Amino acid sequence: MVDTRLKEKNTIEVLETAVRLCGSALLAQIWFHEEPIDVFAYKTAEYLVASDRAAELMLYLQSLEAGATG
Repeated sequence: MVDTRLKEKNTIEVLETAVRLCGSALLAQIWFHEEPIDVFAYKTAEYLVASDRAAELMLYLQSLEAGATG
């Protein structure tokens, strides 16, 4: 139960960041479920969150966000 809640929390956090990067909730959801990420051996964000790698993914997204804004 705790594991499920943590994955839900991580999913929300990743999606919120992805919305800022993608510009819309729809694009963020498509990215989350379908877009392979090259630096993670072409795994999707959904796969990474399910594999308990959300912290690594968030660091990656934050670095993209910082590059996009700064």
